[in-house]
Amino acid sequence: MKIPHITLVLGVLFTLPLFAQSKMNVNLFGQYHRGEARYSGSWAYIDFENRQEYALLGTRTGTAIYAIDKQPIKEVGFIAGPPSNWREITVIDQHAYITTEGFGEGEGMQIIDLSNLPDSANLVYTYTETFTRGHMIQRDLYSAAPYVYVMGTCNTCGVNILDVSEPTTPKEVGTYNPGYYIHDAHVRGDYLYAAAFYEGLMDIVDISEKTNPVLVAQIEYAGGNTHSAWTTEDKRHLIISGEKDGLPARVWNIEDLSNLYEVATYSGNLESLTHNPYVRGKYAFFSHNTEGLRVVDIVDPSLPVEVGFYDTFNGLSGGFNGLWSACPYLPSGKIIGGNREDGLYIWIFNNARAGRFYATIKDESTREAITNANFFIHKKEVTIPADLSGIYKFGALPGIFKVEISAEGYEPKVMEIRLEPDDSLNLDLTLKPTSVGLFDIAPHLPDLEISPNPFNEFTVLDLANFEKAAYLRVFNAFGQLVRSEEIIGGQYYILDRESLESGTHIFTIFDRDNNMLANKKMVLSE
Repeated sequence: MKIPHITLVLGVLFTLPLFAQSKMNVNLFGQYHRGEARYSGSWAYIDFENRQEYALLGTRTGTAIYAIDKQPIKEVGFIAGPPSNWREITVIDQHAYITTEGFGEGEGMQIIDLSNLPDSANLVYTYTETFTRGHMIQRDLYSAAPYVYVMGTCNTCGVNILDVSEPTTPKEVGTYNPGYYIHDAHVRGDYLYAAAFYEGLMDIVDISEKTNPVLVAQIEYAGGNTHSAWTTEDKRHLIISGEKDGLPARVWNIEDLSNLYEVATYSGNLESLTHNPYVRGKYAFFSHNTEGLRVVDIVDPSLPVEVGFYDTFNGLSGGFNGLWSACPYLPSGKIIGGNREDGLYIWIFNNARAGRFYATIKDESTREAITNANFFIHKKEVTIPADLSGIYKFGALPGIFKVEISAEGYEPKVMEIRLEPDDSLNLDLTLKPTSVGLFDIAPHLPDLEISPNPFNEFTVLDLANFEKAAYLRVFNAFGQLVRSEEIIGGQYYILDRESLESGTHIFTIFDRDNNMLANKKMVLSE
């Protein structure tokens, strides 16, 4: 049995009691195991004219093709290739392009004509002119550009760019060769996002001129083993995965290539690796190795929320078993998976949606932000920290969540927050300061010089010895805060009695960090 799964959101761990072959919001449509010892990459082919969908799957000995519109799933083609545990596929129009690191008969980039499916699929060309082996192959899914990109080739270890507008006569038109190994790449528009595995880098490369790729920015992936990446639909964020247990996927803001910064992390279980992220609409689909398929709501990329999963591996978490790839780009919504041990999976995800809230916590009396509060969510048994903006963020599938908020010097608050699908709630929460008695208010602190005392109309505070003074707070005889205002340390401060009633009060001054610096008992005359 597996260890419990963990969801990581902005550095917060949510422990969930999930077990092998468990699922949530994802159902199995069909499965096919042809008896191979190993499976790897998978991709989709759509016959738009006949409205039929196919799955292509890399096996140990070649590429298998399946009709997946009906149950049971049927294998309709197989193209042999050199034996390998790694075989990757992409499709442009009616042709599939396959690469592998295997040696032997059929070595090279294979090109398969799919136009005669379901009757037949035919190998029409094997490209060997500039390389014979490669680790990964990709294309730009967001355009009809007739180019494939092959990573980790045996001649450059970088990226070979091929024009396949004539599928039987592909031509290499450029290379990105940085001098180190590129493991995988995401291609979109004028940019190539290249995973420099051993350097722990993500290279962002301008490929507007295919003959002359230019490195324009780099992201350092903490922990190394940079595996792959994908952009969000709006191209404002890049999700990067590493091929190493213990490393989460990292989400980076890439709007300004001169100012790249990380906004979130995600892992379904830190004992395993997130492997390949693919983005479609508001979701990211991860082939999470031993944790199977993971579906993450990324409506807010800075707050990713896991909303679906289907476990494909019975063993312990961690290592290079389980789901290798998951392709979510079929018009029907079906998801294609290649599981190392038992082949093809076809799933249907129910499009579950997360809700989120963004809470600020303030002093009830002063309206000053409280950023060191303890924000505990009982259902998840997790404490949420404030981000750099002082906001407490939380996202989850719909439900009612009991939360407890507390901070030193304040009365705790318990409340329930209801989240609905697609909620984005901005909550303005307050905590009430703990009442302060006249004789409990730090008598050991320096004396605060105030004159006159008692006073009637106004009085003067001498702040010459308090350079860090930032706030004046006045408490009445019952310990209730009755006045608060900002002050400037090191000067004299004139205070009138507006809103103050006659009687005994305590005047206090605090610094910006809300540390009390001084206090003084005062009397307001009639």
